[in-house]
Amino acid sequence: MEVENGVLSVQVNEKYVDEILVETSVDTLERGGATKVVSLEAEVKGAQVELLAGEAEVSGKANYRLLYLDRQNRLCGLDYFKDFKCRVKGEGFAPTGRGSVSFRIPDAEARIAGDEISLSAVVDVLVSYSGEVEKPAVTAITGAETLAAEVASERVERRERVIELDKVADVGLGIKKIVLFRADAMPISVTGEGTGVILNGEVRGSVLYLNEADEVVEMTVSIPFSEGSDGEAKDYEAAVKSARVILTDDDDGNSVEVEASLLLTEIVYREEAQSAIVAAASDKTFIEEKRERVCEERFVGRELYEESLGGTVVATDEGGSVAFVRAGCYAIAGVTVGDGEVKVEGVAAFRAALATEEGYTSLPAELPFVYVLPFAEAREGMSAEVKFVVTDATGSLRGKDVTISAKAHVEIRLYEKRCYTYLSEVKEGAPIPESEAGISVYFAEKGEDLWSIARSVGVLPSALVKANPFLAEPLEEGRKVLIFRQK
Repeated sequence: MEVENGVLSVQVNEKYVDEILVETSVDTLERGGATKVVSLEAEVKGAQVELLAGEAEVSGKANYRLLYLDRQNRLCGLDYFKDFKCRVKGEGFAPTGRGSVSFRIPDAEARIAGDEISLSAVVDVLVSYSGEVEKPAVTAITGAETLAAEVASERVERRERVIELDKVADVGLGIKKIVLFRADAMPISVTGEGTGVILNGEVRGSVLYLNEADEVVEMTVSIPFSEGSDGEAKDYEAAVKSARVILTDDDDGNSVEVEASLLLTEIVYREEAQSAIVAAASDKTFIEEKRERVCEERFVGRELYEESLGGTVVATDEGGSVAFVRAGCYAIAGVTVGDGEVKVEGVAAFRAALATEEGYTSLPAELPFVYVLPFAEAREGMSAEVKFVVTDATGSLRGKDVTISAKAHVEIRLYEKRCYTYLSEVKEGAPIPESEAGISVYFAEKGEDLWSIARSVGVLPSALVKANPFLAEPLEEGRKVLIFRQK
């Protein structure tokens, strides 16, 4: 028996997760000091990933958006960035592969000590890696029967483009001061088929400002967009690279212009098939095999949902009114995939700013959520990723109860793990003892097939198939299999 060895090109699609703490501090002395935190939001911008051998170096900027009261009890906004770097370990990482990174911040905190504000955020780092690896594999065996199978591998291609968006929005009473600004990319919806695919999305800007009557106003500016696509991609992502809001003067009063650079990513999955030897058998000698098992995460599909989010919390003081509500961090406690559905549960953080005669007071709220969302392709054992965006947060005060409501935009990506085995090494073993010619009966055990039975009884699989032409695999337990031997 002679064995020819070669290589099998294997596509690796894996995800690696790490958690880091990003901390910084800012001195507010020249800004009038700080006495109370009203709200804190945090996200990551400017993400980059560099692939190394066995690890990925990830960098980005933690963006803290803080509302606080200064020593004169005035509402102030602070938009502060902190650069960070971390290394995520991954056995499959190689410089020749391709990687992307996403972040989630389940918790952030701001503490005041004198005129200094300490900021910290827990950052979950998710690195998606795809690359090609050559594995040793048996390509041919002479003097033995072999069973070959088609090994399908999914290759990932990411296409990125930047879209510049802007919109001017009128303001009723005019703007005296912009306090805080944020911009979110909403999940992308797809219409059309083939080359007529249109990607529809939206950048939603939230502008918190003081008007000429010194009232706090929150204004939402929606910038929709539609972009054509060639239809090859199965998945799409949108992220705000940078955004700003500026005041513009016109004849009717103040207006604001929101500008945003949006990174639009189209993800193409291509399936490539290779032939690989998965089993070998001989009637002369036993064959000793070494098997290699390879698994990959395959993209199944993406679904978008818009759900309600809210609850009631108890305020510390009666009276006043809810000036505004800011959404903070959210933590996904669990994602469970079942047949035809995905269950998402977690907690979303909010801060309600109450306007009283003494000024502003801040009320924190943590609102749990549980969504059981229909997903036709979902099956138990699959895995899912969840992207969560909270918008349109409002609040109302009745007595000591503050009711908070918002919209939750949930984007679910579903993945299925597929594994296959092949022969990476084969060598000739001990001779198979000679048996007398004749016919015998073998009773199949659970999980057996004709190939495994042929190997165990020392006959060629082709002879077993010829002697049992009407047997259907997989074999039922206790099924009779005829064993025909000849000298």
